[in-house]
Amino acid sequence: MRQPVAIHMTDQEIIMGEVETLPNQADQFIILHNPLQPDGNRLKFVEEGVNTLLVSWHQILFVQLLPGAGGDMPISFVRE
Repeated sequence: MRQPVAIHMTDQEIIMGEVETLPNQADQFIILHNPLQPDGNRLKFVEEGVNTLLVSWHQILFVQLLPGAGGDMPISFVRE
């Protein structure tokens, strides 16, 4: 099952989409399926019909895990 995410880019842009698995430390990029703008529109810099993007880590500030389709909340880490 794909995990919905919001990728916050270094140039202040946010890309919404889905990932098959969460990335690990060895990954050089994130494979993002069904990329969209936060308002649900197609990304302006992506060609028509493209449904998968490879986003390089050096362009990403952070990745926000969103609640899944089943309503499950992602695991949160608390620093004590």
